[in-house]
Amino acid sequence: MKPPSMTIADWELLNAYVDGALSRTQRADIAEQVAQDSAWATAVADLTRLKAASGAALQPESAPDIDLGMLGRHAGRRTVKHWIGGMALAASLVLVLVGGLVLSMQYSDQDTARAWIEAATEQHTAWMNADADSVTALNARDTVVNRAGLWTPIPDLLAAKLSLSRVIVSPAGPKAGLFAGYTGRRGCQIGLWIGKAPEGLTAARMDYSTPGMARYAWRVGDTGYAVMAVGMDEIRLADIVAHLQEWSQKTVATQVAATSIRHAPCIV
Repeated sequence: MKPPSMTIADWELLNAYVDGALSRTQRADIAEQVAQDSAWATAVADLTRLKAASGAALQPESAPDIDLGMLGRHAGRRTVKHWIGGMALAASLVLVLVGGLVLSMQYSDQDTARAWIEAATEQHTAWMNADADSVTALNARDTVVNRAGLWTPIPDLLAAKLSLSRVIVSPAGPKAGLFAGYTGRRGCQIGLWIGKAPEGLTAARMDYSTPGMARYAWRVGDTGYAVMAVGMDEIRLADIVAHLQEWSQKTVATQVAATSIRHAPCIV
């Protein structure tokens, strides 16, 4: 798996560094980073070994200790063919190894995004299991919350017949974020998680649903959004998620248009 501090751009930069394709200033900066970051040091070592192995494979076969005049043009052709074959083999090896690195990086990013979704789900599950007395109706209209020094708006979903029941601000750290819980008139519950977007989370909405819970997530810049719901009509939920995604892309909090959500109410 890709070390958490490495990105595809980092690998490309280190590849140029190992090839000697950077300026003296750039090489000095990279050398300093390698000395301070074990992940970068490991990557440089791996790339160096890879290039050394491929370079050895590219070397032409040494000539046998015989009278070269007897070989004629056929022997020369065989040597060229062997050399070309070695080049092709080395090139294939490089492609396979680089492809494996990229694939492992992609899987690592996907794992990071899924871990982030699971952390958001923990907040939603904790809220659903909370005592009824601890749930208080809140006013989400034009509400903002100070989250880790940032004022974060909370969307108003009253037009969708969803009342804000819980707001939880997690402290700074890997699971820092804001959770907003909404309750429908027939008991369905939908949660919105806002936090720092992890690697692997895309701007396009992704479906992370499980058999017991609908889950969707996306990112806007460096901010990630996750929506979780239990017991809600699929079409109605799709409308709400689409509106939340549109809301997240705006610079100020907006209300969900009452005329835009006309589907069935919550199902319990």
